Amino acid sequence: MTTTQKVVLLACGSFNPPTNMHLRMFELAKDHLHRTGKYNVIAGIMSPVMDSYGKKELESSKHRCAMVSLALKSAKWVRLDTWETEQTSWMRTRLVLDHHQQMLDNQSNMAALVKEAPSKKRRKDKQNEEVITNCDNKEACEPEQAPVQLKLLCGGDLLESFAVPGLWADEDIEEIVGKYGLVCITRNGSDPRKFIYESDILTRHQDNIHIVTEWITNEVSSTKIRRALRRNESVKYLVQDTVIEYIKEHGLYGTGDNRYNEKKSDSPMSDIMEYLDSPSLQNETITIVTSDTPSKSPKKLISAEKIQIANSPVPMSPRRLESPIKLPKLTSRSASPRRMMEDADPEGERSNSPKTPQHQPCLTDIGTLVRRVRNYNLPGIFQPKKIQPK
Repeated sequence: MTTTQKVVLLACGSFNPPTNMHLRMFELAKDHLHRTGKYNVIAGIMSPVMDSYGKKELESSKHRCAMVSLALKSAKWVRLDTWETEQTSWMRTRLVLDHHQQMLDNQSNMAALVKEAPSKKRRKDKQNEEVITNCDNKEACEPEQAPVQLKLLCGGDLLESFAVPGLWADEDIEEIVGKYGLVCITRNGSDPRKFIYESDILTRHQDNIHIVTEWITNEVSSTKIRRALRRNESVKYLVQDTVIEYIKEHGLYGTGDNRYNEKKSDSPMSDIMEYLDSPSLQNETITIVTSDTPSKSPKKLISAEKIQIANSPVPMSPRRLESPIKLPKLTSRSASPRRMMEDADPEGERSNSPKTPQHQPCLTDIGTLVRRVRNYNLPGIFQPKKIQPK
């Protein structure tokens, strides 16, 4: 009877900041190992690197651990481990794996020690079972529970870094791949199998390397997230909302710098309305341009009529005038502005016609002014074109 091997996934990195792709890697690796039928993933560990790692734009471990803890609130089976950040010097990945494997072994031994001693009845049943099975080798009949195995979870870039001269020691690669094993998540544009083929060490332990293909490509990286934050761009749905709030609260990654922050401009009409409502308009002269006599040239016949806003203790704006203009309803059947003017003034009295609005107060607002002006027949401006008969 075959039993599945219990596995704990360990991800080492800066997590500067932790993204949704960091969390997604655990889910992908878990599904892949379960599909093999040989492994049972029981937990995951995120271990941020310490501050002396010397990476560019690396925030303090205090902030990075806090952000990882906030990001893992939605992940029930993955936890944060701060042992690596608490060390006095930078720790190699192999030493981090050795530490966590030792911790897992100690937990397994403690669980075996606290196990209840069998009762008299259970001991008697066990003796009867041994007699029935007639098995001389007790270890073969009762296989011991296999210890929990630790595997390193990484991306394709870490696997490619094995080929960088002087970056990894050969003995470290040998122990990481041979003793623990890798679960590598592929990235777009990388071919992990090619790097395995080009490395003698990786080829020798290729059965202990699990390549997981991410078909739903997502090229989210911490570097791109930091760049977007510096430029005041949205990173929503790329990072957990709790992490985004923490970054803005503490001003991380240049969010407190206003170099890229631009003032949000409202609509142009809001600036006009703000000016009209301001107290500076008190006792200000507003000019309405009308025409006195009809002519073909609008430049020569334009005159100005000034209306003085009354002195009032309360600043008055054009929208707050008490007596808005009253225009006659245009009920003419014709659509021409000239015909509308003639229907509204059948007796030919031009002094009170809409064409020359004498002694009228200012309109209520700019929108009404624009709509009303369209109904006036100002010579040369709204005069319809004459159609020459063919």
